[in-house]
Amino acid sequence: MSFDDMPNLGPFLRPGAQEYSDECIRLSRAAVPRTRNILDVPYGSDFFQKLDIFLPDRESSQPSPVLLFFHGGAWKNGFKEWMGFMAPPLVSLPAIFVSGNYRLAPTAKFPKPLDDCCDALAWVWRNISAHGGDPGRIFVGGHSSGGHIAALATLRPELLVARGLPRDCVKACFALSAAFNLERKSSGPLRAPVLDLVLENGDDGSQATPLNFVRGNRIPFYIAYGTEDLPELIGENERMIELLRHENCALEHHVFEKNSHFDTNIGCANLNGPWVQTVRKWMASPPRAAKS
Repeated sequence: MSFDDMPNLGPFLRPGAQEYSDECIRLSRAAVPRTRNILDVPYGSDFFQKLDIFLPDRESSQPSPVLLFFHGGAWKNGFKEWMGFMAPPLVSLPAIFVSGNYRLAPTAKFPKPLDDCCDALAWVWRNISAHGGDPGRIFVGGHSSGGHIAALATLRPELLVARGLPRDCVKACFALSAAFNLERKSSGPLRAPVLDLVLENGDDGSQATPLNFVRGNRIPFYIAYGTEDLPELIGENERMIELLRHENCALEHHVFEKNSHFDTNIGCANLNGPWVQTVRKWMASPPRAAKS
């Protein structure tokens, strides 16, 4: 897949999403020629199971930390090509930035997006050393629905162990304006049309809800969202922060003033912005995951 062959996935579900998509693509088109990269690397056989790998500006004598990041789009829209603009302020650390695709609803219902997140992580863990990355310093993150699957993969390490990965292969999760509650009974009316696309008929969404898997977590979390974010997301993020505070894990969170759901992600282009600065700090010297 490239900028010129992204399939039409139908209308966006949120106001402002088309403009956000256009801006992501504009910024990412400009970022690709300014970075060292390997594009469209398959981690599975499906058209959408591909990664874009952005490498440090210069080869390093030491293996670099790695961030595997997933795009948003309400589980039915979006492409890894949206996120290329995030690479320049991160690869200069030096670090490796990997933007991941995953299969989308309604063709691919839950848990297929989560399966793809875990399979992409397994590919990175097994292969990133060939590109100068450190498999012992892999971070995951995502925006919106991408933050949802990244958080769920982090909180369900048994899914990673089943793929032959170490239980603690994720060193931290960076969830940006992420969805944490997909239960039909409590996620709110604004998300109901989305859940009809994402969940199987009759599925109550409990297995797709990160809030249900926080107990016992030891992996550090950095959670951020905007004061003008989607209303249902603000409450979910507040609840996730509250739950994580009761666990034996490092936790940091930011609420970005006057940022919309889309502003929080576009702000990741800014080297001096709070999100990039926090992620760079964590990747350079990550908080330790607590002992089980």
